[in-house]
Amino acid sequence: MPQRPSVAPRIDQSEIESLAMRYGQPLCRLYRIETDDYMRGYRGQANPDRRGEVVFAIRQPSGEILLHTKHRYEKPIYRLPTGRIELGESIEDALYREIAEETGQRVQLCRFLGILDCHFISENSAFPFVSYIFYMQSMSGELCPTDTNEIAGFRTVPVHELGSIAQVLRSLGSHRRCWGYWRSLSHDIVRRALTCCQPTA
Repeated sequence: MPQRPSVAPRIDQSEIESLAMRYGQPLCRLYRIETDDYMRGYRGQANPDRRGEVVFAIRQPSGEILLHTKHRYEKPIYRLPTGRIELGESIEDALYREIAEETGQRVQLCRFLGILDCHFISENSAFPFVSYIFYMQSMSGELCPTDTNEIAGFRTVPVHELGSIAQVLRSLGSHRRCWGYWRSLSHDIVRRALTCCQPTA
């Protein structure tokens, strides 16, 4: 079997088409976001260690969507879980790896909801970052993350409350202002997709 290239492209159109054929055509959104020092340090590395991230909306047996918070946040900030796509790793492999690490749940991939292609702009620099957003159904319900040093807690919310979560993220101030706005965008996409067209698990 031929080896996968050591560095995959940031957006691989053939990979996107393959995912879309199996899990549905994603909503594609391009944003230009005025950035700040925190985001430049957070996502603007000269030698990036990832080709993007996966965002996963996991519907629990209760019907609600799983959110998490992390130890490094100054206060609890609950949001959809995300995880890096390693250089050379496929989107789908990254999705299942990150779900296992952050939740420990067995899941079924139901829909490919969106692609969020963000370009962070400042006076002296610009850098892109892409998020691939998926809807999953939990097949187990039990939460047992392996990455307990990072994950601080979980909660669940109905789909319609994702809009309120997005508003909370957009209201963050100080160094979380740009980060919060960026994080809010995927919540809007998930809420819109799952509210307008409720999928079957």
